[in-house]
Amino acid sequence: MEFITVKTIDLNHLGEKWLELKKQRMQNLLKIALTDEALYREIMISLGYSKNKVNFLELAIITPYSEIRKLKEKSIIEKALLYRAGFIDDKNGLPDDFDFSLRMDKSVWIYKGIRPANFPEKRIEGISVLLSKTTECGLVNFFLERIKSEIGSKNLKKSLKSIMNFEGIGLSRKEEMFFNTIMPFMMVYSQDDEVQNFLRFMFENYPPLSENSLIKSFRLSYPEVKIENLKTYMGAILFQKTNPGQSS
Repeated sequence: MEFITVKTIDLNHLGEKWLELKKQRMQNLLKIALTDEALYREIMISLGYSKNKVNFLELAIITPYSEIRKLKEKSIIEKALLYRAGFIDDKNGLPDDFDFSLRMDKSVWIYKGIRPANFPEKRIEGISVLLSKTTECGLVNFFLERIKSEIGSKNLKKSLKSIMNFEGIGLSRKEEMFFNTIMPFMMVYSQDDEVQNFLRFMFENYPPLSENSLIKSFRLSYPEVKIENLKTYMGAILFQKTNPGQSS
């Protein structure tokens, strides 16, 4: 096994590899799902963090985006998702043709080691705000048009806040959702060169995101290796995932 040193760690190369893996995932997903459904599933998965990803995917499959669009109102969307997830029994306000037989067991949801703010009920409550805003234009067009309106901007923090301007989710979580899900999805979906160039510019120039356990571990092991932007930040995360327990 090759011994890892500071000189052998190329975070820019690893960042590119991270992006290609993300784009490959989106390409594969678009082969089996309609565009709005594909992005919806990925966003829902992102709400589950590491422990409830599979559960949020199941919830997205039994409550597809096509059904979400018909519900329209935030309160109804939230109630539908909470009911299907097994969290509530209240059926009042749900449509007559709503399939009440499609339901998860509440016991499948994992709470151990999760902060109360990230409990699945809270995540459902928060994402219902975004979903209700997209029922007219569709989820993909909602984000695509916002990205287009920011093309040419050099204030990337401000641009991200504009693109992700909806309530229910905090800024750091919005950043994670945008760069882990929405950005690679749009890089695969959009054929617009200006969109592609702007997203690439964001990837290469946006500042590093908040430190998570992987980044903290990387900095402790390799303090000399600088994490200067989002690209190198994602490169460091990929490095830690593929080299657990390694240090110089």
